[in-house]
Amino acid sequence: MGYISKRSRARWTRSITAAAAAAAVLALTGTTATAGAQDVDTAAKAEIGQTPGTYSYYQFPADVTGLESATWSTTVNTDPGHRSQVFWSHQFGFDKGNGAYIGMQTNKGEDRMFLFSVWDVFEWKPGSEGSWCQSFGGEGEGASCRMRFNWQEGHTFTFKVAHEGDGWFGATVTDTTAGTSFKLGSIRTPATQIAPSGMIDWTEYYEWNDTRATCHDQPFSAARFGLPEGERADGTKVTGSVTRTTNSGNPCAPMTRTDTLAGGQGTVQNLAIGNTVRGAIRAADGSCIGSTGSAPGPGPAVAAGCGGGEGPDGSVGTFAQSWVLAADGSVRLPSNYCLTARPGTKGVAVADCAGTAADGAVTDPLKRWSVDREQGTLINQSTGEYLTRTDSGLALTKGTETGARDWTFPATS
Repeated sequence: MGYISKRSRARWTRSITAAAAAAAVLALTGTTATAGAQDVDTAAKAEIGQTPGTYSYYQFPADVTGLESATWSTTVNTDPGHRSQVFWSHQFGFDKGNGAYIGMQTNKGEDRMFLFSVWDVFEWKPGSEGSWCQSFGGEGEGASCRMRFNWQEGHTFTFKVAHEGDGWFGATVTDTTAGTSFKLGSIRTPATQIAPSGMIDWTEYYEWNDTRATCHDQPFSAARFGLPEGERADGTKVTGSVTRTTNSGNPCAPMTRTDTLAGGQGTVQNLAIGNTVRGAIRAADGSCIGSTGSAPGPGPAVAAGCGGGEGPDGSVGTFAQSWVLAADGSVRLPSNYCLTARPGTKGVAVADCAGTAADGAVTDPLKRWSVDREQGTLINQSTGEYLTRTDSGLALTKGTETGARDWTFPATS
């Protein structure tokens, strides 16, 4: 499965420099999405959710006209959660043909993935055991070579793309922390070298497929991108430098920050600042809060066994049990659903957040909560009552009951 951004195809057609306006994404949702909000037209904005994106741009010395190989690195310092939908990518072009990118993803609780994708190509071959390649269509054609791999926070991965002769470029991923590597595959292009211009590292939250998605639904993440390194035909090594950083320019932009590190260490992209990562809210008895059903949706908030298995980040819970404690004080499931007090019944529900701000922030105190991590409490800002695990489910109480304390929450940034 995969989707192609309509705008990304247009960017590559204009030129690799124009492409630097925003990133092309080939993710795993099976639908069409739109990447990088800087130049999204009005109609397109109505068709996508609001999610953050950040971009680091690079250049090489002026005398570098082509590269036989290029190597990038990514370290996810803060994992946004197994049930997030985030893509960390290195975008580049060739001396002939259109562009490409290589990177890593979380995938909504399914296996994580590495992938290498190139536009306007028609030949490919897989690499190491477990890898595969597939074509894509729609807005242009191309190929993507992939590997399912449940990578972990804190590991540094390098991504090397090298010319193998006759237009073939192979992609190899190395976990430098674990000392292991594998080949994603090779894709044949009309090119003979990698272009030193137009390289961008980006983080994008591809939950924009969900038109209900807002900035405050999205989990915090932080990743360090090392400077790109290249090798010329004569074997000499060259290193790129940061020229600028930017963000998607949408309402989520104030919740992002890209730090350029001293000493040629690259950049750190921070997104959904003020939110927690995405994960379970668990009672002392081990149960998880969620909405009913397998997908987030309105209705009563329920406490049940934590489904979905355990992710590589140690998280549990289904997609409908995966919360973000947001910067606006709300407690959110994906797709803009908020934990909401029902004071007339002493109960709690999952309801449309219905925030009126452009970034989706809410002001309704029934949907805002105060968290005490030391005591493990969640107190509604309207009623002053505590979320409590009872024998029959969930309730709002004065906080003296045993089930009102020792809740555990998704990690902060």
